[in-house]
Amino acid sequence: MKQSWSSVDIRMNDFNLSKQQTADASSVTIFGIDFERLFVKKLGNPVAVSVPIVGNFLGDPTTSYAMYNLLDANEDADFIFYPKVDKTTTCPIIGICLLTKITKVEVKAKLGTFK
Repeated sequence: MKQSWSSVDIRMNDFNLSKQQTADASSVTIFGIDFERLFVKKLGNPVAVSVPIVGNFLGDPTTSYAMYNLLDANEDADFIFYPKVDKTTTCPIIGICLLTKITKVEVKAKLGTFK
């Protein structure tokens, strides 16, 4: 049996956009493990799929935390609209990221609210 084709047609008249908002997040991993968030789950699942985003972006856990912080700070918003991600990674021990890696992410985006 074939599945029916479904689509949603959303137009600019269906939602409002805010001014550009900013949020950030950081993580420190040691041997690839983020011990700060190992036993604490703020998102339930730290992947970008759980955060409503319109537009393209490559997801990693730290970016997902920043996206979550953006929506959490603006509780009336329904989704993030075309985010810009500024990501900085440093490796403090002799420049080798295998041991310790510090990642800082800043997200800038407009937020949308459905009418």
